[in-house]
Amino acid sequence: MRGHGFVALGILALLGLGLSQGGSFRARLEAAIRSGGEGFARTMLAQDKGQALCSQYRDRLPAELIPGFLAEQKALIRYPKDGKLMGDWKNGEKVFTDPKRGNCYACHAGDPREVAHGTMGPSLTGYGERGQSEAVVRYTYEKIYNAWAFVPCSLMYRGGVHGLFTPEEAADLTAFLLDPESPINRR
Repeated sequence: MRGHGFVALGILALLGLGLSQGGSFRARLEAAIRSGGEGFARTMLAQDKGQALCSQYRDRLPAELIPGFLAEQKALIRYPKDGKLMGDWKNGEKVFTDPKRGNCYACHAGDPREVAHGTMGPSLTGYGERGQSEAVVRYTYEKIYNAWAFVPCSLMYRGGVHGLFTPEEAADLTAFLLDPESPINRR
């Protein structure tokens, strides 16, 4: 899916609805997905169990399903080979701003000097004020890698799970959010 990240985000938003529909809408959606190549189409058209549940319940899982859903999503998180959950913030900035990978500005404010950003997600400006305790670093890393491990069916896509970035790049994104030298934390 790497290289098709921006297209994937739009298609993912339609996927649950589109695959549950019949007729021409579904056919048009599948054609759009297939235009990204066969590998991309295989990835997008095969919903995993979590996606299927979110589609089935229209993003409102019954309370009795939530603990199991969260546990399954947590199990999908992969960690860097070196075990470090904070990497290089400068590389994290590259992934954060890359529309084919992180594309984080589509939903979040970050560097206060960047005027073009979305507002669907919370502002991340000053995120590093939370500190760098083990709990903060782990939560940040895991949320970046798979937001659904914390908020079922979240609008925040699962960049690590979907291969838009590696575990090492998720650690770089974590550093971009938490490192005091990162532009996100300079005011």
